Amino acid sequence: MLTTASIKQAALAVGFDDCGVAAAAALSDEEYPLREWLRRGWNGDLDYMERNADKRMDPRLLVPGARSVICCVSAYPPPSSRGGVAAYARHRDYHKDIKAMLFALMQKLGIEGRAFCDTAPISDKHWAARAGLGWIGRHTLLVTPHWGSWVNLGEIVTAEECDSYASPLPSSCTSCNLCVEACRNGAIAAEGAPMIDVRRCTAYYTTHHPRPMPADLSDGGYSLGCDLCQLACPFNR
Repeated sequence: MLTTASIKQAALAVGFDDCGVAAAAALSDEEYPLREWLRRGWNGDLDYMERNADKRMDPRLLVPGARSVICCVSAYPPPSSRGGVAAYARHRDYHKDIKAMLFALMQKLGIEGRAFCDTAPISDKHWAARAGLGWIGRHTLLVTPHWGSWVNLGEIVTAEECDSYASPLPSSCTSCNLCVEACRNGAIAAEGAPMIDVRRCTAYYTTHHPRPMPADLSDGGYSLGCDLCQLACPFNR
């Protein structure tokens, strides 16, 4: 049986900034309002989000016999200037680095499992929240106590059992709604479960597969991604 202490120690040794472990049980609709988001059509043309919806909620459907989800955080520097390219994309491709560290972590722990970093129907941020690494902010990103939302995430789903599992942190987001006000296109839901209408989100039009932006929307000066909601967050100052 793995211990939380040994997992975190190993995660820090391979280069991660923080680590937590969650039990591999299905996320609730309250934790991850995926079904409501899809019902509203706020996924735009991201049809892949509708596929494997059950797997997005339950990692045991991705990894049969899964007992633990080891969630890891890698912090990155906030942007030195506003506009242009979003902060996460101003550095090395984090997908490759995080995947390499996850494989190194499995080897160090002597375990088998599957490593994920935006590469399968599993929500990195919601599992990190389940693992006690932060909470989901109004802007729908994971907010950590130490690095705010300037973090990249990855996880290992394994059949190994852990001696203890983290409890989710209570949300420290109040009703400030500064991220809501900062979004020039009104993409962020001002109340209810944290959700974004991607059809009004700048990053939707400037990331991965660029799309023509409707005339009534503003790119906020960004050509790749967008940081405006994060820059407004008090936890990122």
